[in-house]
Amino acid sequence: MREPTVDRRQVLGLGGALGLMSATGLSAAAVLSRRPPAAGAELRSAVPLPLAFRVPLRKAADGSRIPRVLSNDVPAWRRSDAARVRDFSFRAGRMHGGHGWLIGGRPFDPARTDVTVPLGDVEVWRLIADVHHPVHLHLVGFRVRSRSGKQPLPHDAGLKDTVSLRPGESAEIITRFDGYRGRYLFHCHNAEHEDMGMMANLEII
Repeated sequence: MREPTVDRRQVLGLGGALGLMSATGLSAAAVLSRRPPAAGAELRSAVPLPLAFRVPLRKAADGSRIPRVLSNDVPAWRRSDAARVRDFSFRAGRMHGGHGWLIGGRPFDPARTDVTVPLGDVEVWRLIADVHHPVHLHLVGFRVRSRSGKQPLPHDAGLKDTVSLRPGESAEIITRFDGYRGRYLFHCHNAEHEDMGMMANLEII
C-alpha cells in the first residue's frame, strides 16, 4: 500500500516532528513515526523560508563508552537533616463545581502560596497518589528515599526532578531548597491533570 505524502501546507503549525519535511515528498508515516530520513534527502522548513537541511551519507566510528559510575557527587541528605516533613496527596476531586485534580484537597490558585520554605532548608515530602501521577518539582533535584515504605527502585537512584507514582503508591523524597529565592511550582506532569488543577505554588524565602 502506498503511503500518503505530506504537503507542507497541511503541517504548518503542528510543530515537533512535523516541523521538518522532505521537499521530495517525505511520507506521512515516516514523519509521524519520527523515523530518520534517508541519507541524502533534502529537508525543508514547514514555513516558506529559504532554509534547507541536507543529510549527507556518512559513516564514522563511535568510540564512546558509558562509564560504570555516572556521578560521585550525589548529596547524602539524611532524614535527620530535615527541618520538617510534609504530606501531599495527589487525588481526583471537585474544582469549581466540576471534576478536577487536586493536591492536598485543593485545586491550583496562582495567587496562593501553598508551601513556604526558608532558603537552604532540607525537607522530607511524603507523596501519595490515587492513580498514576508523575510528580515534578521545579527549582531543585531530590532523592527518593522509599516507595510505599519499601526500598526505592533501581531507576530511583541519583538526583531526580520527577517521581512517577503508580496507582495507590506513595513515595518519600528528600531535598534541600537552595539556589534561589522566589516562587516555583510543583505539579503532576500529566498534562490533563496539571491543566485541571493539580499544581501548587512553592515559595522560597
